Amino acid sequence: MIKRKIIFDSILSISATTIPILLLQLIILPTIALELGDIKYGLIITLISMSNLFSLPFGNVLNNIRLLLNEKYAENKLNGDFNILLLSGMMINTIVIIIGTIYYMGFFSFFDILLIVIFSLLNLIREYIIVSFRILINYKYILINNLIMGLGYLAGLVAFKFIGYWQLIYLFGAFFSLFFVSKKSNLLKEGFKVTKFFYNTTYKVIILYISSFVKSVLKYADKLLIFPLLGPSAVATYYSATLIGKIISMGITPLSGVMLSYLAKMKDFKIKIFIKILLAISLIGFIGYFLVLFISAPILKLLYPNWAEESLKLVHITAATSMVGLINVVIHPIILKFSHINWQLFINLINLLTYTVMVYLFFNLYGLIGFCLGILISSIIKLALMISIFIYNYRKKLKIKL
Repeated sequence: MIKRKIIFDSILSISATTIPILLLQLIILPTIALELGDIKYGLIITLISMSNLFSLPFGNVLNNIRLLLNEKYAENKLNGDFNILLLSGMMINTIVIIIGTIYYMGFFSFFDILLIVIFSLLNLIREYIIVSFRILINYKYILINNLIMGLGYLAGLVAFKFIGYWQLIYLFGAFFSLFFVSKKSNLLKEGFKVTKFFYNTTYKVIILYISSFVKSVLKYADKLLIFPLLGPSAVATYYSATLIGKIISMGITPLSGVMLSYLAKMKDFKIKIFIKILLAISLIGFIGYFLVLFISAPILKLLYPNWAEESLKLVHITAATSMVGLINVVIHPIILKFSHINWQLFINLINLLTYTVMVYLFFNLYGLIGFCLGILISSIIKLALMISIFIYNYRKKLKIKL
């Protein structure tokens, strides 16, 4: 019964995530690219990446820590702490987004900056309070929420057509979603109370945020680095090359959230289950790789005809990176639940180091193709590291029991 429930929730979660992704990647972003051209489009992709880098990780960390500690707070009949941490994150996020937007735009535009700050803050809040649905394991609401967010994106696209500000697309999407979630959640009504768990919770949030931020830096660093190195046109070419692989991997990524929802209630985890999960997701990744290679050419030529040929030269590498990243994402919640939280920081710092070395080395040798190859190698090293850490901790626990 529980297995069927997990499978059903996984299907709901994947469906929920796929809807806004498909809208953005197959309709909205190509429309922006067609209207504004590769240079402006490359800048927009860079600004979106910069915004996501600082807003989504913090909201997601609060989400995961709340999920893991919710039972502890409930048992002690306490609520609080999280809104204080949320407000702190919003303040830091605002400062960083203002500085980052001015840097990448190269000039000061109050209205452009204001819109990016607003949709960034809305995304941060939304990313946190949607944990209400995960606590209750209510993935039907998550599906409804993402349908509403998709409607918001479409409304924003209409506004963009008439007004000309691309930020409205993301602002409308985030606002529609947040409006729905806030109606179904009481988390923001908890006020700004400090409980006896505040310092322990804050420590966990800080450690996991540093870890998640490092991981997110690696997720968005490609666009943020290519922009100053090769210019906005190269960002457009690279982003298009990663399109299909990321759609598939991002569509399956919600499995991680579903797994953590159930893992949060488990006390132990057998290595046989870990191996089965690893083999299953590796098979999906293997099939997904060849699927990406098969469908990339017709789709890219349809969506991005002006630079599709250049993007297709990179697809065989970027598709492999997406599939390895998919495996990393799925096994991540297992490491998070059954290993000390400090391992998260260790994993992502090592990944940052290998990413930096590999990208620098291969970029200098082969340019943009080398840049892509360096990212792939660092992703493979991270996967091997995560598997090794799980096995190490599992054997350590066995020895303690004996």
